[in-house]
Amino acid sequence: MSLHRSGLLIVFEGTDGTGKSTQLQLLAQTLQEKGLPVVITREPTDGTYGKQIRELYANRDAVSREEELNLFLADRREHVDQLLLPALQSGKIILCDRYYLSTVAYQGAAGLDPAHILARNDFAPVPDLALLFHAPIQTGLNRITQGRGEELNDFEKEDYLRQVAAVFSQMDLPCIQRIDAARSIEAIRCDILERVQPFLEKLQ
Repeated sequence: MSLHRSGLLIVFEGTDGTGKSTQLQLLAQTLQEKGLPVVITREPTDGTYGKQIRELYANRDAVSREEELNLFLADRREHVDQLLLPALQSGKIILCDRYYLSTVAYQGAAGLDPAHILARNDFAPVPDLALLFHAPIQTGLNRITQGRGEELNDFEKEDYLRQVAAVFSQMDLPCIQRIDAARSIEAIRCDILERVQPFLEKLQ
């Protein structure tokens, strides 16, 4: 979807435990220090549909895969209308933790056709930059269980995440730039800043 917009949409995508959320916060901090107008958001959102999706983390089999996809789409429509479009049109830099590429990968790995999922997201603004984080699945799982001390939810099982990673690896969209997330936090932070800089220059 194209529209007149003066802001930037930067999304952070990848399998669980690759450090997306950490890097999003670091980038936000840097941009805010430069005095730039930053909006931090995520999907699933904290809205009505987002809350229903979060309930599936503990019991994913409560809905069919198609019903699950419809929840993600309803959540995204609300997110686009209420936050993303107004923020883009008012010149904000949006940093979003997961967006429709995650839906394509996670629901694609669950058996739906990735191309069909992508087509159903045609209402959503295309990101200016999609940072796609990749690291060995075991690295991500260790970060979740040992680093965060959390138990794996229904979307974080190893075999499933390998299928998710496979769908991500096949994506070839102009907005995607791949990030080697197996490196140190500082190395990744510097890499991301270099990739974001050209987009900031276009804003000025």
